[in-house]
Formats: sequence, structure tokens, C-alpha cells
Amino acid sequence: MRHAALAGLTLAAGLLATASAARAQDDKRMALSSELPITVEDAAAIEKGSVDVKVRAFFDRLKGDGGRNRLTFDPELQVGVANGLALKVNPGYRVGNADDAQQGDAKLSAEYNIREPSQGRLGLSVEPLVSIPYGSGSKTTEAGLTGRLTQPLGTSAGAPRLHANLSWRHLFDPEPGERDNRFIMAAGMNAPVGPATAVAFDVVREQSQERGKADNFVEAGVRHLVGEDLAVGAGVGVGFGPDSPRYRLLLGVQRSF
Repeated sequence: MRHAALAGLTLAAGLLATASAARAQDDKRMALSSELPITVEDAAAIEKGSVDVKVRAFFDRLKGDGGRNRLTFDPELQVGVANGLALKVNPGYRVGNADDAQQGDAKLSAEYNIREPSQGRLGLSVEPLVSIPYGSGSKTTEAGLTGRLTQPLGTSAGAPRLHANLSWRHLFDPEPGERDNRFIMAAGMNAPVGPATAVAFDVVREQSQERGKADNFVEAGVRHLVGEDLAVGAGVGVGFGPDSPRYRLLLGVQRSF
């Protein structure tokens, strides 16, 4: 009888471990907190001691002026300093022949996960940030706040999810013709299409620092897990409206430690 009970406990522990591993796999496959593979981000849970290194590249083909191009390198380090709280540093840089090329922005931020999106309940996170420009012709510092909502469409960890992001940016000491305040809005969804793969879609509107201009995008992308701690993503966006780039391509890699 004792052996049977022990065997039962061992089996139960094994099943729980398997379920936990499967949930972790689902969470990583469905994660959008890295901006992989599209712009919209989720309100994902943050674990103390977690470390994520992300390397992303965006290519924008701009309208007008003979077809200008912009390539943005966007690395990021994210460290979970407590459950629900992560610190981030992001020294992005742009090259090409666009007006804002040969410039970069060093972003410092802290993401606080107020509520984790699990068991079908709404998730919520907020992220204050400061962006310090550097490079040729760099502009003034910008600060802001981003709020993220994630609503799972089911109770399983792999259920499709809806997302909404709203960001406010304030530019210190703007030049004539520039906005003091601007907004970035994104809404989208993602869904699993395989054991290690998910697809994502979104619509983005980003007000430019220049008054009267904004970038509008429709994006689609794929996120795929390679092993337990490595994710790759690829996405494409099509701009609409007179000021938006013609299209955008995104490639990225995320390594978790």
C-alpha cells in the first residue's frame, strides 16, 4: 500500500512538472514583451532574477525624396529585479540616408506588471521611461509612460490574446514646429499555430515629433522558439497615410537566462 501511494505521488509530481514546463513553453511562445515580431507588446508576467537579451533590427523604406531608407539597430537588456518589476536599458541607433539617420536614443525604463494575464483574466502593466538622444544632430531628451492591456481569449496558457498599448511622450525643450506631447497607439492579437510557433497582427499609429505628421502601420509576424530559452521573430509592416514609410521589415532574437 505504501509503495502504491509513493508511486502515485511520484506520478502526480511528474504530471505537475510536465504541466508547468508546458505552460512555460506556451508563455514564451506567446510572449510579445520583446516587440518580437511586431510593435504591439503584452502585459506579461515578470519573474525576479530573470534576464532577457534582445537584439532587433528594423528596416524602413520611406516615401518621397527618391526613396530614403532607415535601418535601426535596437538591442535591449531586461532584468527582473522583483516579481512583477523589470529594469530595461535600450541603446538603439539608426543608419541610412533618412533625415534622422546617424542618430540614436538610449532608453532607460522600468516595467511594472500590475496584473498577470492568466486563466482568462485581463493583464495590465505600466512602464515609465526616459529617452536620451545621442549621435549626429541629436535632439532633446524625451520622457513618457506606456500602458499595456492583454486579454486572453480563454483559460489555457496557449489561448489567443488581444492587446492594446497606449504611450505618451513629452519632449523637453522642443524646437519650433515640434510637438511638446505626442501619443503612440497599437492594438493587435496573437495566436499559436504550432507547438513552438505563434503568429501576431497589429495596427499602429505613432505621432511624429514634427507637428501634423504620424506613422500608420498594419503589421504581421511570426515568433518561433528554438529550444527552451531562445526565440526568433520576423515581421513585416505596410504603411498607410501620406507620412508613413512604404513598408517595414523586422528581424530579432531573444535569449533568456
